[in-house]
Amino acid sequence: MFLRGKPLLIALALHLLVALLYWALIPLGMNWYRDHFGFTSHRDIGLGIAQFYLFYAFLGAQPLIAVLRPLFAKLLVLAIPLAFATWTLMHHHPLRLVYFTVGPGLLALAAIFATLHFAARGTALPAPDAPHA
Repeated sequence: MFLRGKPLLIALALHLLVALLYWALIPLGMNWYRDHFGFTSHRDIGLGIAQFYLFYAFLGAQPLIAVLRPLFAKLLVLAIPLAFATWTLMHHHPLRLVYFTVGPGLLALAAIFATLHFAARGTALPAPDAPHA
């Protein structure tokens, strides 16, 4: 159910990198959005609070995604904050929806599949030697 040993350390490092990238890129993206489209949060204070909780939900999901072994469980935990973002942003802010779902989702999926790649490579059986004659 949970990763152990070296695959766990690799998974934690990759998901820590995802969390740090997300933490660094969100303010940069919001500044870019404000500069190009204007700052529209004066009407949607509730939406701003929802995005604040979404930010921390995604960051909090990363360690849990890292320690889980089954791919289905990892994807299910990842889907929770992304579904919340879709639910809160779908109708009135489609550009923010893309920003808060595609970017974090792709970062986390890249970490998940890199973890699976490293875990499979580390546990793969060695190639059989050539038969001796």
